[in-house]
Amino acid sequence: MTSPFSHLVARIAARIVARIVARIVARLVGRSIIAVALIFVMSPVPPARAQSEPPPVYTYSAGERTIEQTWLPRRDPARIMPYRVEGIIAVPPGDGPFPLVLIFHDAHGGCPADPTVTDVMLERWPCSPAEERRNDVGLAYLARALAARGYVAVAPNLNAVYAAYGTVGPETQRYPEVLNAHLSVLVEANRRESPALEVSLVGKLDLARIGIIAHGHGALLAMQSARARQGRPRPKTNAAGGPLSAVLLIAPLYSPEGDADAPLGIVLPSCDGITPELSGQGYYEDARLARNRNHFAASVYLIGANHNAFNEVARTDDAGALPPASGCRADDRRTLRLAPQQQREFLARYAPDFLDVAMSTPAALQGAPATRAGLNPAEPAPASLYGFPTRTALSLGIAGRGIVIQPRTRDDLGYNDFGGYATGSGATHLGFCAYRQPCMRWAIQPGNPAQVRFSWNHPAEARWTLPLGESTADLSEFRSLHLRVVPDPTDYLNAHREPIAIVLTLTDGADRSASIRLDGANAPALAYPPGEPDKQTWGWVGHAYLGSVRVGLAEFGGVDLTRAKSLEIGIAGTRSGSLLIADIEFLRTSAAPRSSRLGAHHATPQ
Repeated sequence: MTSPFSHLVARIAARIVARIVARIVARLVGRSIIAVALIFVMSPVPPARAQSEPPPVYTYSAGERTIEQTWLPRRDPARIMPYRVEGIIAVPPGDGPFPLVLIFHDAHGGCPADPTVTDVMLERWPCSPAEERRNDVGLAYLARALAARGYVAVAPNLNAVYAAYGTVGPETQRYPEVLNAHLSVLVEANRRESPALEVSLVGKLDLARIGIIAHGHGALLAMQSARARQGRPRPKTNAAGGPLSAVLLIAPLYSPEGDADAPLGIVLPSCDGITPELSGQGYYEDARLARNRNHFAASVYLIGANHNAFNEVARTDDAGALPPASGCRADDRRTLRLAPQQQREFLARYAPDFLDVAMSTPAALQGAPATRAGLNPAEPAPASLYGFPTRTALSLGIAGRGIVIQPRTRDDLGYNDFGGYATGSGATHLGFCAYRQPCMRWAIQPGNPAQVRFSWNHPAEARWTLPLGESTADLSEFRSLHLRVVPDPTDYLNAHREPIAIVLTLTDGADRSASIRLDGANAPALAYPPGEPDKQTWGWVGHAYLGSVRVGLAEFGGVDLTRAKSLEIGIAGTRSGSLLIADIEFLRTSAAPRSSRLGAHHATPQ
């Protein structure tokens, strides 16, 4: 299999040869044959390949531009910053039009370090194309996978956005102008043949459907676009300024500017040495708490993946900086690490499935791509995706949720969103942890969500009863019961390090009940999270990721779902324990009728 670099070199060489041949032919036989020669020589004919192979990756280059860095003084020599409009592109076979997916690489560094700066490590910018590391090329494997599924995939070179040129970290200020430059090239190429591209895009772009996949720092840019475009009408002309149809963030950096109402996916590598706290989960928590969100949000905790290996040209093993107790060190025989090729394989399979769901109708949540990606709300949350161990979380749009408990304040532990007042047995202790505040003694909890601590000493007597309204509730339109849970590995009540087993009991108005027992075997989120004490930090090293648990309501046999009276959470087994719970809700897979109270009902904020 050829590398992305060799393929790009071949394409550039082909263009040079084309120009030489054209000049020779022009002198010999005239302009009419020039056109034929150009069509023959310049058409990018990929080498013979099996039909199942993904489409090739091409380059594009629209020359040099400049950014005026208005935040710098007028006489500052760095006020005018040069950059090149270039990148890679993969196009599906056929006429289209196809949705456009932009792939943003991380800030891995583009130019060599500046030897004149000794106090901090700063790269030079600009540098020659021969010196520059093209981080967009490191995502060519993903572009090919997306094109094979029917998406025009474009990875722009964003090194200039991240570069230290006069100042450090102004990526969100440079980004809009750079993005518009790349989009203008694509929009023009969608109208007519463009000399900037090695492949024709005429009529192939569906600019009403644009998605972004962003790695690391690129998440800041993607969410900036998503927020700026939110609420805009879908474009009816050849323009690219409408709302985003999908956002998928890989090992993202987090910025708390708020949610954007677009289908959202997040992939968190458990061995991320760049952002070990996995703060990017905050994007999911923002989406899950948004009152009027219309689209789903999903999160995947990918066990054994690191930050950099999603990009083929980022060679640094960032997980090597993590403590030995993390289980992420390559020299640890107990390591859970995935090989770089494995985590790229995961992304190349997950991203097309995610986009297929995000860019289709809500009914796609029940289709094959949703099932493969763990996005089907009617099915149990999986323990693995594509054969790789994972934990997942899923939050539907408001029309798909009947929220019972979504703790925002301590008062929500009593009064629930169905209008009932919860009760707990004397053996049960309920605590509240506020959003973005640590809830545990040591462990890192991605996103620090608002959540309930449900703990007990005597499991036989531990019960949390949630009445579903003043009388009964009609649950017949819902398909499943959903909770997000994780045992607290830092609580002494869980010193036994065993999975927690819970019993969910649904009771109807005639006092008929049915119970479902869940434990680490049929609900992976209830398993004791991996991690170890670290003597150097005198704390726990590991993550406590809140994963989804879903139970089909059809499993509560004998209960009249049209007259549901209460939901009870009890504990099985004989040991003490402490369980963190972020959501208790019922999920439907079709839109709620307008007359339905439960589809949009929330308790009054305190």
